[in-house]
Amino acid sequence: MSSLNPSPRNMVILAILLVFAVPSWAQDKSDVPMHGESAAQHDESAPRAPEIEPAIPAGMTLEEVFDFAESPPPSDFPEPLPDDRVYAFTLFEQLEYRVANDDETADHLGWEAQGWIGGDFNKFWWKNEGEAVFDGPDEGETETDLLYSRLITPFWDFQVGVQYASEWRKDDYEDRWSGVMALQGLAPYKFELENSLYISEDGDVTLEIEAEYDLRITQRLVLQPRIETGFAFQDVPERNLGAGMTDVRLDLRLRYEIRREFAPYFGIRSQFLIGETDNIAEASGEDSEQLFFLAGLHFAF
Repeated sequence: MSSLNPSPRNMVILAILLVFAVPSWAQDKSDVPMHGESAAQHDESAPRAPEIEPAIPAGMTLEEVFDFAESPPPSDFPEPLPDDRVYAFTLFEQLEYRVANDDETADHLGWEAQGWIGGDFNKFWWKNEGEAVFDGPDEGETETDLLYSRLITPFWDFQVGVQYASEWRKDDYEDRWSGVMALQGLAPYKFELENSLYISEDGDVTLEIEAEYDLRITQRLVLQPRIETGFAFQDVPERNLGAGMTDVRLDLRLRYEIRREFAPYFGIRSQFLIGETDNIAEASGEDSEQLFFLAGLHFAF
């Protein structure tokens, strides 16, 4: 067997190889990140993120931290994003033709619309509703509310303003002004509520409460039940109203949303008088209960 001891000649060759191989191997290894080190951290030529000073200087007491938080931002801070844009919205919730169930009551056109213009918290809000008879006697009524609206919680607006109401018949026209306080918003389970208190120029106080709910049968088919009730805090002879609850309207509409902003619908309305107001209507020979079939459009822009 040959000896395992290397010869002088082999030792020289091995030394020469090590002189040339070790520097290149070390250079290749220097390009590999160490354990727990990213490539960007290892590469000194790679761009480094600037060091960010802490937002709150160290060593502050709790009271000093609160004072620091209340202080204005430094002068080199960028301007905040604008959040005071003015928006506008209009909704025609009802624009419908109402066909009476009996021959004694005239068919008529009815509408209810509202809209606003303003920012997130403060708005100018308007509401208009009414009805008009075109087939037969020229008669109708309308109410217009002009309101300042303030957002008081994420889903509720407090509103205050005035209402102008008018009622006309052949050779007769009556109107009145009233002060308005209203609370409008979205109750739990997505019930839309609108409560309005009116004080007329004659000092008469009335209250109107409206509630509605959108029941989605499909993504486009929506069934909307709705109830409206009226109250009078005293007798109002010129309007044929008795103290207490005066009337109730029960509506049921089924609409098909071609788009969210445009939907035809049909439905039914039952309205009737209650209490002393019902007695006043019967004494004057007027109908206290009425039934209508509805067809119309619901749209917004």
